[in-house]
Order: sequence, then C-alpha cells, then structure tokens
Amino acid sequence: MAPVKGRFLPLLALVLAAGCGGGDGEGTTGATPTGQAPITVTQPENTAQPEPVPTGEPTFTVAVSAGDTTPRVGTPWRYTVTATARGGGPASGTARMRVFVGDELVDTLGFFAFDGRLTRTHRWPGVLRGKKDVVLQAEVEGDGGTQRANLPVTVR
Repeated sequence: MAPVKGRFLPLLALVLAAGCGGGDGEGTTGATPTGQAPITVTQPENTAQPEPVPTGEPTFTVAVSAGDTTPRVGTPWRYTVTATARGGGPASGTARMRVFVGDELVDTLGFFAFDGRLTRTHRWPGVLRGKKDVVLQAEVEGDGGTQRANLPVTVR
C-alpha cells in the first residue's frame, strides 16, 4: 500500500469527521411518510410435501429418473424429469426440484420451466452422505394441477 501524500490528509480528516454523527439524540430514523397506503404482499402457499401426491386435477404424469441412485458427494450427477400429457405427447410445466430427508425438506435445487423433458446436473453435499430416506422430488405444476414424483437416493 502506498503512503498517503500530505495534500490528501485534510481531505481524509474531512471524510472521517463527516462520518461522526451528532450526539443530540433527536434525529429521525426510518422512512418518511408519503401519504400512500402500504403495499401488502401475499406469499404463495408452500407446496412442499414429501409424498408424491397430486394436487388439483393434472392432465399429465411425471417421472424422475437418473443413471444410478447412489450419487457421490461433490460429483456431477445427472437426473431427468419427464412430463407426459394424457395423449402421450410432451407436457409443459415448471419443475420445483427438492430434496427431502424423511418428511423434512432440506434443499430446493431450483424452479425450471420445461416442455416434456428436463435434464439437470446436481452435486450432492457431504452432509447427506449416508443419511437414510433421502429423496429427490420433482414437483411439476402444469395443466390442471401439480404432479409429484420421488426418486430415493443413497448419497455416498
């Protein structure tokens, strides 16, 4: 770090002094009222549930698969979600990829829009190594409702 030149010392002192607040205790904090009503935001319902039970009346089926069900910690592991319409063609939807240990949601991998097939790669964390009842779940929202499919895995 280069030494500070003498001509910058007064500027440095001014900046440091400006950072010191007054001590009268009568300042205000927080937002100034604007006269407008506050905006209320409603959080969507948490749809995470460990059992692969449909919600609504979906017009499609969902499956989740992988090359193997014993992924290694930290190693890229590929999985595929397939959504099939009643007529046999691909179904569009949004997949919420989640990880459960037993009945407890422990991770949400993301939300992914897709049409018929979604293939992603995941690296499993070391904290799940050897845990019982680890499940990768695809929760797909599409025409008519939501379908869920579970893939039990053993992280090693």
